[in-house]
Amino acid sequence: MSTERVARVHVHHGFEPALGEAIAATLRAAMPGRDIVVFHREEDLRAGLPEVEVLLAFRPPRGIWAGAHKLRFIQMMGAGVDALLPAPDLPARTLIANARGMHGAQMAELCFALLLGLAKRIPHALEQQKAGLWKMYGSPLVSGKTLGILGLGAIGAAIAERAVPFGLRVIGTQREPKRVPGVSSVVTGASGTEQVLRESDYLVVLLPLTPETRGSIGARELDLLKPGAILINLARGGIVDEAALLERLQSGRIGGAGLDVFEQEPLPASHPLWRAPNAILTPHIGGLEPDYMKRLTALAVENVSRLERGLPLLNPVDRARGY
Repeated sequence: MSTERVARVHVHHGFEPALGEAIAATLRAAMPGRDIVVFHREEDLRAGLPEVEVLLAFRPPRGIWAGAHKLRFIQMMGAGVDALLPAPDLPARTLIANARGMHGAQMAELCFALLLGLAKRIPHALEQQKAGLWKMYGSPLVSGKTLGILGLGAIGAAIAERAVPFGLRVIGTQREPKRVPGVSSVVTGASGTEQVLRESDYLVVLLPLTPETRGSIGARELDLLKPGAILINLARGGIVDEAALLERLQSGRIGGAGLDVFEQEPLPASHPLWRAPNAILTPHIGGLEPDYMKRLTALAVENVSRLERGLPLLNPVDRARGY
């Protein structure tokens, strides 16, 4: 691995220009003496790519990398790398790292906000509140139920830890099963996924979006869930068949859905999911909190230092696996 000093870091953020400049200012303070250049637009990135050595990116475009002859390292701003990979035109020498492990606490809190809100029928309560209607109703206990997690990574582990005080039994899937605190059963493969689906009262989807997982929670998988089960998707919209989910929400086969991610983002105002019964939709905010960008830039700075010293990166991405 090269130990050549990085003279310039580029940022392609995809946010409001002010946020991009704020990220750049933080990087300048942490890495004095280096040029920090912000690409606010995709066309700027395309034009400047031949000179890019290190890139801090949110959702970089596809099919532009053949001319990236100097590109040594891409630091992704989130945990998911599906916006970038697969990238057959990306130079083989280019290293990739993501921000996994930075989202556990806030994602777990959103998970339980959605789970408890749906289990305790908060959407129904809000409808009654708007109508000024006093009509008492009951809701099932969460304690004693089974919480299934598809994708027991860092976020899944944070959710499992917080599930224990609620009296939930937690089961989940991993590619290579290992013990996870608070999880009673860790399984793998298609049969393991089916087991989790069949046993779950509440299902949380945390899988990375890869060609293997795209559309993997379709009509058949949704019908394996218990009648009235609640589904929470905090991963990527492309994993869950939204049309099949909508149909089962409308029929009552699925008891509720908490969705933070969607196949198309922003979700169009005309999309029927906005009006789905017993659903709570949030605009892909699961990993965000006030200090996120500060922590992210600290990770990027550390990885640039490691790149220069020839050390392994934090949170390296396996291109073959897609995460």
